[in-house]
Amino acid sequence: MDKELFKNIIGYDDIKKTLIRVVDVLNHKNKYEKLGCVIPHGLFLYGEPGLGKSTFVFDMLESVDRKSYIIRKNKSDGDFINYLNSIFLDARENQPSIILLDDIDKFSEDDDKNNNEEYVAVQSLIDDIRNDDIFIIATANNKKCLPDSLLRSGRFDIKIKVDYPSEKDSYKIMKYYLRNKKLDDHVNIKNISYILSNFSCADLEKVCNQAGLYAGFLNKEKIGMDELLRASLELEYGTNIESCNDDDKYALNVSYHEAGHALVGCILEPKSISFITTMRADSNTKGITKFHSNEYYFDDFKYMENRVITLLAGKAATDIVYNTCDVGANSDIRRAYDIVSRFVDNYCIFGFNSWIRDSMEQSEKVKESKDIEINTLITKYYNKARELLIENRDRLDRLALELKNKKILFQDEI
Repeated sequence: MDKELFKNIIGYDDIKKTLIRVVDVLNHKNKYEKLGCVIPHGLFLYGEPGLGKSTFVFDMLESVDRKSYIIRKNKSDGDFINYLNSIFLDARENQPSIILLDDIDKFSEDDDKNNNEEYVAVQSLIDDIRNDDIFIIATANNKKCLPDSLLRSGRFDIKIKVDYPSEKDSYKIMKYYLRNKKLDDHVNIKNISYILSNFSCADLEKVCNQAGLYAGFLNKEKIGMDELLRASLELEYGTNIESCNDDDKYALNVSYHEAGHALVGCILEPKSISFITTMRADSNTKGITKFHSNEYYFDDFKYMENRVITLLAGKAATDIVYNTCDVGANSDIRRAYDIVSRFVDNYCIFGFNSWIRDSMEQSEKVKESKDIEINTLITKYYNKARELLIENRDRLDRLALELKNKKILFQDEI
């Protein structure tokens, strides 16, 4: 991998490899043409804002030995189409060249994406340069705004979705943004990255800076774990360290609920829990359990089953310890039912009779049968959670008390 290209982007190794190949094709197209290859016409990068699409593209532009043109929508509709025509004409006269259609999903505000004049114009212009040595790059936050005809092969042969950083990459990115900041010796960047997995690079940078602002306001000489925790939790959950309830009975109740999730989760799937806390995410929650992100989640039925058991373990822990109904488990139960409904509807674990095509109406008999099957599974998984917690009651007690005292526990502590 070219050490200079994309040096300011942390992680995203697969995307980097693909784009480095594209740059090589554009810079050395003769060697590919000798092999009988047709040079790709265009590259389309899409994904949520703040993930580094523009950084990828501008690094490419600096590395490609071509005259480059950047087009953004900054004119009224009629003037913009004239501007498009003039840029494509200039690019044609200065071949080999490259045109960037930056934020192409913002080129038009017309809801009729298939017939609006901006996209019709772009399609026509791209088709007109089919035989010219002009490469087109487009970026978009929202791919759904664009007509399928515009994105077809022949116009954009390479399409890359830029996703949120993985948990591993989040850690690397956090280290990069904190590299020039004064940190307390007790700061654990890895634990902070657990909170911020699946957040954009821009968000991670914001947290690092916000933590420094908090430390400065408190007249601290170094940024500590408390400041990073506060900035991270505020970003993801809108909560902070002060949101814990200090009432001993209430705090212990919440601690048992979250400890139940964590203990069962780690028994069934080691390292499946990133952290637990007694801090509120909003007025409808008592605490937070963050599950470790798993890219193969939907490919592993057993893992999904274990997730359901873990979701129900919070209620089970409170039911066991206090011998009463946990009234704070509504969101957990909803998530468990959503997953188990997928088992019955999509995966047909009770047979094909319960699977209904989109065009078919469900009979009352089928609906009733499916409800019984789902409730049977939920009860089975809840009882499994209870069983594991009763068998490991001493560990549950220790974990709950530790959580009550510390207010937050990370994977290595759990």
